[in-house]
Amino acid sequence: MQDAIFVAAPEGTSWPLSVHDVEQQLQTRFPGIRTWHKYAPVSRCDYVDFEITADGEARHGSYFDRRHLILRDGTPEFWADTIAWLLALLPAATPAIAMVESNPDVMPPIPAGASTQQITDLLDSLLEQT
Repeated sequence: MQDAIFVAAPEGTSWPLSVHDVEQQLQTRFPGIRTWHKYAPVSRCDYVDFEITADGEARHGSYFDRRHLILRDGTPEFWADTIAWLLALLPAATPAIAMVESNPDVMPPIPAGASTQQITDLLDSLLEQT
């Protein structure tokens, strides 16, 4: 089982990307993506679930309106490029933090302009701490 990866706006902040913005960008990035609009009653926000097929396997994710991205069914190495891509959609210097499901108490910031390798290393270090 692979850990879910979370990338989020730090507590008390939000991102300027709506569910619809991200869905449109995902459709461009991943032709053939499947998406579903949903509502999370506990957090009172809209989100989009999505599924892509890569290397013959289904990979899943969710983007919660202006809040966070959850990526499942892939390693940090697999998802790092997508995380860097999403962060590049945000205005320069917009803060973001990372977390893995098995280590929810550690939420380091993702450096502005982080490379795919830096993101992979950050997420791998979180997994090593579990």
